[in-house]
Amino acid sequence: MSTTKYESMKIPILKISEYPTWRVKMLMYLEAMDPDYLDRIRDGPYIPTKFVERTDTVPEHYVVKAKAEWTLEEKAHVLREPKIKNILHNSLDAVMSNRVIACKSSKEIWDTLETQCQGSASVKKNRRALLIQEYEQFDARPEESLTDLYDRFLTLLNSLSLVDKVYETEDSNTKFLRALPEEWDTQTSIIRHQYDLNIVSLDEIYGMLRTHDLEVQQRKNK
Repeated sequence: MSTTKYESMKIPILKISEYPTWRVKMLMYLEAMDPDYLDRIRDGPYIPTKFVERTDTVPEHYVVKAKAEWTLEEKAHVLREPKIKNILHNSLDAVMSNRVIACKSSKEIWDTLETQCQGSASVKKNRRALLIQEYEQFDARPEESLTDLYDRFLTLLNSLSLVDKVYETEDSNTKFLRALPEEWDTQTSIIRHQYDLNIVSLDEIYGMLRTHDLEVQQRKNK
């Protein structure tokens, strides 16, 4: 796959404190460059093999091909690996790059970054529990604007998705509407009665509330 039209795309730079966001952006970047890149960071390097038929003493099996036996397509698959490693290293500062410098494959680099930035499986489990608790207790903060509340809720949903916790559309929509302060009760009631919360997106709900908010501000400024 040609990547010419994507050459000007800026590689996402990792900041440890913003790892969940970087992870999403990097996955999108790799997929845009070549969808097969995602296979490499998930499954490891592509290794050309060939089928060997059974004999009287050896069952049928696969063996690794010698480099001279590679087809053009197989060569292209193999060459993806150093390209991905280069992309990942270019997304890191000197400290983080040094932590993965000894990794042999892009998958190893990716997995190491996951552990470095998100912790071990037990740490991830604890983080998941904390995020779920934060979701269940989510509410507006004093003097928090609609946009700030929406951004904070969206960030929480994205963080939950990274630990494999995704809520149904109706659940997350209801949670957001219930988190709004009392002055939004009329608008949230209208939305509940006029729209199917199983279908309408959170962005659409925010858009309706934001439009109403702007109209109120305009009337106050007259």
